[in-house]
Amino acid sequence: RQACKIMWKEVIRGVTPDHATLINRDNRRGSMILPGQSMLIIECEPAGYIVHAANEAEKAANVTLVEARAVGAYGRLLMAGRDGDINEAVNAAERALNQINVEARVRPG
Repeated sequence: RQACKIMWKEVIRGVTPDHATLINRDNRRGSMILPGQSMLIIECEPAGYIVHAANEAEKAANVTLVEARAVGAYGRLLMAGRDGDINEAVNAAERALNQINVEARVRPG
């Protein structure tokens, strides 16, 4: 299996109402980010692993899944929530993606 690389990770704190409107306008199918919340963005390669990261982050913290794109070269995850919850979510997502690499090295073939 291909190793997972985190290409980009960022937490944006205190999203303004104007920015929340712009982000929500782009994503009309999922949940919305609210003004004042923090936003987590993670991109990884290959794209499919981002779904696993999203699942683990949601289990670890009270966050809102804004978007998870698992198509193309890079997967992208956007989550929103309070600062403490976003911190837990990013840690859980990173652990999940790093664990993929550990399991890939241990398994033969």
